[in-house]
Amino acid sequence: PYTSLFADIKRGVTPLGTDATKPYIESTQPTPKLKCGIPEHVLRFRTASYGRLVEEPFVKSVEHKVALKIYLRDIPFESDLEKEIFLQIVGPRFRHEKNELMLSSDQFASRIENKRHLVSMLNRIVFSARRLANEGGEEQKEEA
Repeated sequence: PYTSLFADIKRGVTPLGTDATKPYIESTQPTPKLKCGIPEHVLRFRTASYGRLVEEPFVKSVEHKVALKIYLRDIPFESDLEKEIFLQIVGPRFRHEKNELMLSSDQFASRIENKRHLVSMLNRIVFSARRLANEGGEEQKEEA
């Protein structure tokens, strides 16, 4: 009953229909990015989950909390001024020893909504830093 499977293995054909004899070709699909230009695959999310409780409310209050971590090198800054403004906006949420930003949200009663909220916050922070850097650059040009 397994002869066809072993024959496929010898030919290099996998059960998924891919052919191991051909070289791997990367996808031509563009990497999904946030509105601010950060690639989605560099975002790291952390949540906590617990078993269902016997007593009410049956879930712990921190189960809906979501944390977002991203390294500073993954944020596409257009200038040093923009990076400086960004660091001033995020304040203590930026960890200098790890060179990463950590945002957390437990505002909503759903992990999905908290995750969306974090992505929206990150977008707004980057856009605000970009806008303030552009305004500061224009003021310096006017003074000169």
